[in-house]
Amino acid sequence: MYAYVAENRRNTWCIGVRHINMVLENMINMQLMMFLLVALGFWVRKRKIIGGTARKQFVDFCLYITLPFNIFHSFQLKWEQSMLLSFLEILLMSVGYNLISIGVSYASYRKIHGSRKSPLRYGTIVSNGGFLGNPVIEGIYGSQGVFYASVFMLPVRIVMWTIGSSCYMNGKEKHLFKKVMTHPCIVSIYLGMLVMIAGIEFPTCIANTIEKVSNCNTPISMMLVGMMLAEMDMKRVKTLLDKTLVYYVFMRLIGIGAILYGVTFLLPVDPLLKGVTVIIAGMPTPITTALLASKYDGDEDYATAMIFVTTILSLVTLPLWCLIL
Repeated sequence: MYAYVAENRRNTWCIGVRHINMVLENMINMQLMMFLLVALGFWVRKRKIIGGTARKQFVDFCLYITLPFNIFHSFQLKWEQSMLLSFLEILLMSVGYNLISIGVSYASYRKIHGSRKSPLRYGTIVSNGGFLGNPVIEGIYGSQGVFYASVFMLPVRIVMWTIGSSCYMNGKEKHLFKKVMTHPCIVSIYLGMLVMIAGIEFPTCIANTIEKVSNCNTPISMMLVGMMLAEMDMKRVKTLLDKTLVYYVFMRLIGIGAILYGVTFLLPVDPLLKGVTVIIAGMPTPITTALLASKYDGDEDYATAMIFVTTILSLVTLPLWCLIL
């Protein structure tokens, strides 16, 4: 009997180790790809193959073309009626995550003034769950986990391009509302939800076009981050690594995830749904933090530092979350 129990424990431990190894391998591969794309963008800008004006035009191209296509493509979900209850549960958990992250964002940086406030608020509200989340979650929970992660990201994307983007946009409330609600990324959410709810299927040529343009988003975005890094004044690096950044990194990678872990621990939630929620909450800063900072006069250098520091440290924190879950 004792031998049987010991064998079961050993098997469970081995499975857990294999999961962690798989997750770590997926993460390292994704991070290395990101850093190589950043390095390419850095080299292109340093060699002046692309100038400052062209780089800003690429930011517009990304925000108005590739990102909207990427968001629209993310709504192409196939689901069965038997998944309805879990579908609603993960949506509610996503709403809870958004409320917590918005609350933390607005409570944490009230004393911060100037161009750093907008990327700090935005980067607290939004994580890089859409890009890094899927490979990590797939490594732990398989294709079913990826489906629920995609569902979880639906409210996140809506918040990202409404409340999130409003962090960068200044102006009168009426004008601001119109500016946010007519942004191409928000329009792509309207259209994506319509297509998903109506169950519309596109001809192969249109579906492939949407997918291919969507796939351009990550490489272009990461190369743009590299170009911004190339334009950074290296004398400013020490001034970027302040106490506020340390606090931000803690909240982005650990704090918000810990709050959600505590809440879901008290609720009768499926472990898969809890895992998806906490892992996405603990993802690093999204690339759009720097893109929007560049577009709307935020502190580009600070936003880029936020992305780099959280992305590197997530190689430690995400495997720890996987062990806890």
